[in-house]
Amino acid sequence: MSRMPRLGVRTPEEAARRRFALWAGLSLIILLPLWWIWGADLVIAALRPVAGVVFRLFGLSGQIEPMAGGGWAVGTHLTEAGRPITLPLSQEALRRMMLGFPLLAAFLIAPPRVERIWRATAIAVPILCLVFIVFLVLAVWGDLAPMLSPDLASEALTVRLRADQPPLPAFLAQVAIIGRYIGYSIAPLLTALILWATLNPKALKTLVAEIGK
Repeated sequence: MSRMPRLGVRTPEEAARRRFALWAGLSLIILLPLWWIWGADLVIAALRPVAGVVFRLFGLSGQIEPMAGGGWAVGTHLTEAGRPITLPLSQEALRRMMLGFPLLAAFLIAPPRVERIWRATAIAVPILCLVFIVFLVLAVWGDLAPMLSPDLASEALTVRLRADQPPLPAFLAQVAIIGRYIGYSIAPLLTALILWATLNPKALKTLVAEIGK
């Protein structure tokens, strides 16, 4: 006799969803603290030279100095009363933009698993790093835009300095500010979900088999 009725599971698809949720949840509970305390900082440090190059391409100085308490001090070409403006990025903010890594790892660990895990990893890691860099650029300019145009500031985005330089074009300023919020919130997690669904379409099909019925 099948055990599914005794466990309250009506279909194999429902059993697969419960098994996936259990594995993914337990994996995330284990991986997330390790990543937050240790793993994220290693990847962030490794990507600092890459970020410096990309920053120069998008109008920043490219200078990134690690701060004593963690995080980065990002150099800019902006000045305030003639003094150079350096933008601090907290360690917590950088780690938040790295949350896609443990989430994707938890999904890849959970059954039904991807057939070629190393191939999936080789594809996913560079994409997650690229998303981190892109939204990091937006986060920096999202912080700088209100310094150039104080009228763009909100209660959550306090302007401490007023840059000497002229404002950004309105469209670019809004893109940077919106990108900043997306990068700190949904971008890492959404990227992990899209990557998992793309790399493991069979698992996605199994887990959502009954949703359209």
